[in-house]
Amino acid sequence: MSDDEDGDEKMGLSGCGKFLKYSMFMFNSVILVAGCGLLGFGVYVRNSEEKMAQLATILGSFYYTAFSTSLIVLGGVVIVISFLGCCGAIKEVKCMLGTFFVLLFVMLLSMVIGGIIVYVYRENIGDAVLTELSKSLNTTYGVSGDREVTKAWDLIQKLFQCCGVSGGVNSTTSWAYYREYTFWFKNQTDDMREYVPESCCRNVFGNNRTKCVGGSGYENIIPAILPPVGAHQENDLLYTNGCYTAIVTFLTDNVRILAGVASAVSVLMVLGMTFAICLCRRIKDDFLFD
Repeated sequence: MSDDEDGDEKMGLSGCGKFLKYSMFMFNSVILVAGCGLLGFGVYVRNSEEKMAQLATILGSFYYTAFSTSLIVLGGVVIVISFLGCCGAIKEVKCMLGTFFVLLFVMLLSMVIGGIIVYVYRENIGDAVLTELSKSLNTTYGVSGDREVTKAWDLIQKLFQCCGVSGGVNSTTSWAYYREYTFWFKNQTDDMREYVPESCCRNVFGNNRTKCVGGSGYENIIPAILPPVGAHQENDLLYTNGCYTAIVTFLTDNVRILAGVASAVSVLMVLGMTFAICLCRRIKDDFLFD
């Protein structure tokens, strides 16, 4: 008889007890791997000098640092919780299983409370994000010596097919923001004037670029004219939604996927707590049985 079988016989684990024990171990093994991935991603985001780090120049270093730190802390907490769950299941130590249950419960409660706080203060959060977006685009986009902001904005505008800060085609804070408020536009010379950067364009090949940025020959359509815009004045090569609006729309369109992921995570956490309680009870009953 093997050592594992001797241990199981000694503890009286059989049938349901074995199922709970190894299911708990496998469950936490998967979560442990996920926690390592989350921690690694947080470290990557914190130290990246490429596209991820460019977002810090738009959102502000405080928000970016808080985001990356949260990923690292969350990854570390997940690793600790899953490690306790694995050890508690294999070693059949109720103390570890109890700690695993408490930490998992606190984590689930924190997620719920955090979600409620974000929902309640969503308008304040949105206003803060809009302020940071406007500030970075207004004063630093296209400014010599601060290429990171320009690269970050170009990346976002191409990725989300947007232009400017917020609003639609008739908003002065979407594509028209460049002309109305930015130093990028004000610092241009009359003979080389462009109303929007080429990252706001669907196609920049040949004459398409001239049409999109409002070059010579296209003075009667946007972006050469300001809002309000008539149907005959629209430009099919120009992204007209602001980036904040485009991102919010993207999240809204995918809210079912986000809700599904959140629900799946919550179910897994409740399942893990249930397994911990059942295994603790099983170990207790087996001790009494012995």
